[in-house]
This record gives sequence, C-alpha cells and structure tokens, in this order.
Amino acid sequence: MTDEVKFCYKCGASLPDGADFCPECGASLRADGENVVPERTVRTAPTRQDSLGAIPVLILVYGIFALIIAFFAFMSGIMLDTMLDMLKDYAERGLISQDDYNQFLELIGATTEAGKTALKTNLIIEGIIFALSGIAAIVSSHFCGKLENYQMAFYMCIAASALTLVIVFIGDISGLLLAVVGFVMCYLIYQNKYKFTS
Repeated sequence: MTDEVKFCYKCGASLPDGADFCPECGASLRADGENVVPERTVRTAPTRQDSLGAIPVLILVYGIFALIIAFFAFMSGIMLDTMLDMLKDYAERGLISQDDYNQFLELIGATTEAGKTALKTNLIIEGIIFALSGIAAIVSSHFCGKLENYQMAFYMCIAASALTLVIVFIGDISGLLLAVVGFVMCYLIYQNKYKFTS
C-alpha cells in the first residue's frame, strides 16, 4: 500500500487502490489501454426514510392557510369603514334591527371612532403578520420537501412560528396555538437534520 493518492485522469475523482475503472465516470484505468466495459453503479432514488414524511406538506398547508387569512384580515381592515356604513344603512332601513347593529359594534369594539381605528389597525397588522408567516412557511416547506439547505428550512419555520406570537400581543389568542404547532414542526425538522444534503 502506498501513500500516493490516485485520481482519475478524466474526471479527477479519487480512486481506490487497484481500481480498473473510475467509480465516478467509468473511465478505463488499465495501462494496456484495453477497452473493457466497466460495471455500472446504480444509484437508487431517495426512499421514504430519506424524506420528512408529512412535515413539508403540513407546513405548506399552514403557509397557504396563513396567506388566505392574511388576505381577508388585510382587506377587512382596509374596508372596515365601508362595511360598517353598509350595516348602519341596513339598520336605518330596517333590514336588521338597531339592537343587533349596536350589539355587533360592541362585539367588535367599534362603538367609538377610536375603537374603529384600533380595530382597523389591528386587522391590517394581522394581515401583514399572517402574510409574512405564510411566506416563511412556504419557503421552509420547499426546502424540507427537497431536503436541501437545512438552515433555511429550520430558520424559516422558526420565523413563521414566532410571527404568530405577535398576533397574541394584538389580542388574538389563536396565535398561541399556531405558534406551538409551528415550534413542534421546527423540532421535527431539527430531529431530521441529518437527512438534509446541505
């Protein structure tokens, strides 16, 4: 055995001792130049054990769900005045009772101009947060599905989860449940980081 490392003249791959053919490109390494067909190495496709199972799909479903919620929250914030004016008009025309209209305003906290402004602002902020969270989740799902770039997959999942915690501070407790589920997904990605190629 020599300390000399041999490399393929054709592709530059490292060669095992006594090799007649390059294991990478199959080039003949015989000194006599004999043209013998090398055995072919068959590489198998990734198996189910190589994938993350349902994790990328669940993250993708959340990402799409978050973008839909973002759209409706953002549009509700932008169109709040119009919707409330329409309901007020319905109450004045007797299509809905004045008591129902007043109860609805109390329920959403829009009995005063300050309350309407706060509600409008919260809806727009929730829309933006859900949009950012959804985008981060979709990026994470992409890298999880391809088993590429572990750091991007992991940190985008953390970002998607952490952003939902901001919603709790706005007053919507559903953000807490979404964050817990998101951090569980982050943990599952972390547990499978050895499956990623980079």
